[in-house]
Amino acid sequence: MTRIVFFRIGFLSILILFIGGAVLGQDASKPSESDASKFIYADFQNGQTGRPVSKHGGMTRLFAYSQNPANPPQFRGLENAAPPAPAFARVTTEDVAAAFDYELRIPNDWAGVNLEVFGEPEKDGKLVPDDVSAYKFITLRVFAKGAQSVQLELISRGQGSNLESGYPLANFRVSPGFNTYKLKLDSFNQPEWAMQLDFKRDVLMKLTSVTIGVHCDKCKLEKGTLVVDNIAFEK
Repeated sequence: MTRIVFFRIGFLSILILFIGGAVLGQDASKPSESDASKFIYADFQNGQTGRPVSKHGGMTRLFAYSQNPANPPQFRGLENAAPPAPAFARVTTEDVAAAFDYELRIPNDWAGVNLEVFGEPEKDGKLVPDDVSAYKFITLRVFAKGAQSVQLELISRGQGSNLESGYPLANFRVSPGFNTYKLKLDSFNQPEWAMQLDFKRDVLMKLTSVTIGVHCDKCKLEKGTLVVDNIAFEK
């Protein structure tokens, strides 16, 4: 059986076809909540004011950045959301994910579009961190149309080391389909130009958000879609 997943998100109005056997056969779609070796960061099964949130109710948002401010990337997620948010994409009858369309534009020496997922709701106007220092891996499911690779960044904003940018990140190549990827946390590195942090003390013990997105250097025109689900930390 073929399952059609349709979500209108602006100028691309992508129609995604998932083959039922491929999706349902991988139904890691709903991770077990009783597994003590896993910390589910975001499965996007819940929403607040119509927008996807993390497992513990942290906000999600979309943002773009570019070397050329006159020609920044474009993106679309949930219609009329402020701040911009990803849309819900139905994966199976019981599972939804977070999704957005993007368009990288030229000329740009570098540019990107990110989905940022905050682990916890703010408290008294301040970000609330999660301690994930006991875990060795981060896992997530990704469907990518257009992009050849995806970039993850681990952020600890407002926890004593406030960088404008340059937090530890990792890039991984994506394969066709909706697949699960597992990255070692010790494979994340900061750019050489960034103020260097103690990875465990300053980042993993004080994690406020995770970003997942597309990035280009010496950019070319590119349009695509990113669908993300089941972000978790594992021992």
